Amino acid sequence: MIGDYLLLQKIALSLAIGALIGIERERRGSKFLVAGFRTFMLVCLFGLLSGFFSDLLGTNLMTLISFLTVSTLSISSYVINFISKKLSGQTTEMAFLITFLIGLLIYYQSFPYLLPIILSIILALILFSKEQMHKFAKNITRKELWHALIFGIIVFIILPILPNRAIDPTGILNPFIVWLSLVIVISVSFVGYVLMKIFGVKMGLSLTGLFGGLVSSTAVTLDMCEKVKNNSKILYSASFATALASTTMFLKTILISYLINYNVAVILFIPFLILSSFGYFISFFIWKKGIKEKTTIELGSPLALKPAIKFTALFVVLLFISHLANRYFGEISVYPISIISGLINVNAITITLSYMAFSGITIEAAVKGIILACLTNTLSKWLLVNSFGSKKMTLETGKIFSLLMIMCGILLLFQF
Repeated sequence: MIGDYLLLQKIALSLAIGALIGIERERRGSKFLVAGFRTFMLVCLFGLLSGFFSDLLGTNLMTLISFLTVSTLSISSYVINFISKKLSGQTTEMAFLITFLIGLLIYYQSFPYLLPIILSIILALILFSKEQMHKFAKNITRKELWHALIFGIIVFIILPILPNRAIDPTGILNPFIVWLSLVIVISVSFVGYVLMKIFGVKMGLSLTGLFGGLVSSTAVTLDMCEKVKNNSKILYSASFATALASTTMFLKTILISYLINYNVAVILFIPFLILSSFGYFISFFIWKKGIKEKTTIELGSPLALKPAIKFTALFVVLLFISHLANRYFGEISVYPISIISGLINVNAITITLSYMAFSGITIEAAVKGIILACLTNTLSKWLLVNSFGSKKMTLETGKIFSLLMIMCGILLLFQF
């Protein structure tokens, strides 16, 4: 009985996933042989049933025959479309094969079916964002491609060969941890940068500011200050983008701390989620004032070599200072360090304290230090607006910055 219920659950999921992919393909038109809403539902179900009957018969032959059948249909579709309509695209055919494999994967997975669901979401995003991806590919610069190549070298060539142990007499400098920190920060920033370039222009300033906050909230702030100086008519739009990016910084901090130390991220998650929710809510009222204004955010690639070197140098310095200060003065010494470093870069101190929370300091001290850094980083952006923006922009962004800093102060007083 339980087995039948689980099978029905998997069948329902496979039909739902097939429908999701099929709707997108049918929305594109009926010029493909394999493109329909019903067809994708059936092919995902076919993948599931091939796994079921392979188990029932005790052989993988059924799965192999099923896959060859689907592959033949897919290839036939491509050949027919190429000959009759001169269509050389293979997206639908590849989606057809992947949908079959997702159905097969559903059969061998158990609740909550994370892998097939994640793969389905990724496939759907790739299919739904065709226009944005083509636009992104056409607009990407040679310099950005070069930066992406450097990123690949940093992640897949240099990181794996670095020693994962301290190499200095103080026992602090671990090359693998230092490089991993750089990889984490630029990876999060690069994802935000790509999403901003793909979706931001079409979806407007809201998503651009949101993803820009993943890249660098400070860079967004400076860019908006410069634009307001040159054109006071975009005051509210620029203030909204600044507020949005600065609020996103708190979510980025959760993500970065999670990638280093899960226990730190768990404590930060609820408070920072509530804090960012309030920030977005207040930002909405700034957006309403400038709904007719038009502006864009222009940020450099986060894969540029010079910023990466600066971040690495700052992280190494913070790592040494924090460890030595903790060793000789106790964990209370991390608080002034957090305050000062937050004025410069919140990512570096977040990684430093999250890493130290494994052995050097308590998790509570790490969390307090990160909150302090976020508070002073928010203050530094307000000071930047005051220095490089206009007085009106200082007043507008002050509403959101004041709220964020007050809430950080409340967290420090009542969280522990």
